Amino acid sequence: MNDPQAPAMAAGSAVPPATPPQPGWLLKAATCLVYSAMLAWAVYSSRPATMLDVAKLAFGGAILLGLVLFVVLGVFSIWTRFRTPRNRLRIMLGAGVCLLAAVAGPLAERNHDNRQREIANTEIRKAIDALRLQAGGGSGAPEDVPAIDPSPKASGPYGEMERAMKTIAGERLAQHRAYLQELKEIGLPKLFDARRLARDSGLIESRLILEQAEKLVPGYREQSMEVLNGMPALVRSLTISEPEKDKILRALQDSRAASTEKLTRVWDLETQILHEFGMMITLLDDNRQFWYADRDELMFGRDADLARFHQHQDAVNRLAGEQERLATQSLAAMPQAPLR
Repeated sequence: MNDPQAPAMAAGSAVPPATPPQPGWLLKAATCLVYSAMLAWAVYSSRPATMLDVAKLAFGGAILLGLVLFVVLGVFSIWTRFRTPRNRLRIMLGAGVCLLAAVAGPLAERNHDNRQREIANTEIRKAIDALRLQAGGGSGAPEDVPAIDPSPKASGPYGEMERAMKTIAGERLAQHRAYLQELKEIGLPKLFDARRLARDSGLIESRLILEQAEKLVPGYREQSMEVLNGMPALVRSLTISEPEKDKILRALQDSRAASTEKLTRVWDLETQILHEFGMMITLLDDNRQFWYADRDELMFGRDADLARFHQHQDAVNRLAGEQERLATQSLAAMPQAPLR
């Protein structure tokens, strides 16, 4: 027999609340992937130098993203329908995709610029290393002086600066190569060759070699000045922004007097080195009977003559060292501002 109160009890029983739909694994994975990609890209584009820098960037980026998400979720929580776990995760995913889309362009451009700057800096360092060869004045073989192709490997403004640096370095090296070649042709590298000196009666040939070498210096001094004076025109020809050009031109103008002085001093030192060579030849000529050639070496019969000869050699080495120092300092006048 049926209980008459059964329908009433059934009608009055409490209905358990519906369980909110839980987010699926695919939604969770997509959200994690978006935010991980954002953090990784932000850290990578900043070019951290150490693992500590990586950790700092990742931690700072995570805090920033957390604050953004806190604000976004707070705004959407005004509406009840967005308070479920699934909808909250959807909001996080949507916000992450929007952020990623917003920063993807700037980050990609920044990464590209960093890459082009690295390429340009690498090529410029190669050019400067090759340019240091000219610091040796008249020493070295012309065939050892490299040629530099001014074509840039980087693109954009960094490529333009690379082209400018390579052009300047290439012109200087070409002049240095030509100078060494002329010195070689007149015989300066063999000036103190013991066997040649032994054959040089009255050391007339030696004095002629020095005279010809001294005549070369003014012409190459002028050519070096022309390269220095032509740098502003080269900067104006670059396809970079006008403010960047103005900044480089101001830097060149500020350093112009010092650069001219250093370059003038380099060639003055070259003249002094040739003068020291002349004094060494005079020493040998005045004391011809007290030295002789033993294969490839000069042998002195008197210690005083040997000591004076070594004094001149030390003076030459000192002058060449100052030449190298000044030539290295003059590289700082070259337009490198955008690559810093």
